[in-house]
Amino acid sequence: MTTLYITSDHPAAGKTALCAALARLLRAQGMRATAFKPVSDGADDPDHAIYQTLLATDAPAPCDANNLSQITDAAASLAAQNDIVIAEASNSITADQSQRIAAALDARVIAIATFAPNLTPDAVLALGAPYADRLAGYVVNNLTQYMTTHANENLIPGVQAAGAPLLALIPEDRRLLGVSVAQLADRLHGEFILDLEEDDPNDLVEYLMVGGMSLDPGETYFATRDNRAAIVRGDRPDLQMSALAAPGNTACLIATGGIAPIEYVRYEAEQEETPIIIVQTDTLDTMDALNALIDASRFDHPLKLERFTNLLQDRLDLETLLAAITP
Repeated sequence: MTTLYITSDHPAAGKTALCAALARLLRAQGMRATAFKPVSDGADDPDHAIYQTLLATDAPAPCDANNLSQITDAAASLAAQNDIVIAEASNSITADQSQRIAAALDARVIAIATFAPNLTPDAVLALGAPYADRLAGYVVNNLTQYMTTHANENLIPGVQAAGAPLLALIPEDRRLLGVSVAQLADRLHGEFILDLEEDDPNDLVEYLMVGGMSLDPGETYFATRDNRAAIVRGDRPDLQMSALAAPGNTACLIATGGIAPIEYVRYEAEQEETPIIIVQTDTLDTMDALNALIDASRFDHPLKLERFTNLLQDRLDLETLLAAITP
């Protein structure tokens, strides 16, 4: 069995995304691979369920961080049907516990650093140093587009000068911050008023757009973003129609103020298969609630897995990784 252990510099660095997408990428290469999280981050940690859903795997339940035999048994149960088992490090354990788990699993380690303008090569290298010879390489995630030149001229040469493999530099991507229509409705305690296909609430929303906040004509404004949620007062059929008619995908229409859109708007939304959600809050309070939801978005949607897998396929030095983890 080959085991990979994915650790990071802080929560929300992209561990779940990397674990799930790497498992899918390895499967596409003809290998049997899966991912799981040996130790949870608490009772409300969704990652165990996320792996079960996105990878269609019956992953063992999370274990106690100090019960190393239980953790190794969980990994062994997955190894019986897989060539490569990928384990995600918990954010709730200490550095010493993390190192002991990696050693108990006899795992090779990938350390993820989240990109920031002040991220230095030394800071990246420090993440992997405690794992010594177990380290397979580094991944830098969420590289902002305007900092690409800086990373190419400073960060990459500095890491490589230390002889450390930089396996991937992953750019930021808006889709990975998206949330589903159903999550929006749940957050706002909203009511769906159209009888559409059951999978419509699973559409992914990448942008929140408020009607009436732009001097441009409505259709022009909404057309600037795809996979959008249009947030419009319930008594503004002109803006609601603009959102529905604009090129691109309006994933949902959120009518604020507890006012249901007029029948004509509802008819057009049904023709476009666009869910309408009525919320009782005004537009400003609705946006405040949704901004907090976007900030806390999870890697829990098939489209996110597809996008991150594509990013890995383009950016990951898979040959170097496989050379580091295979006997």
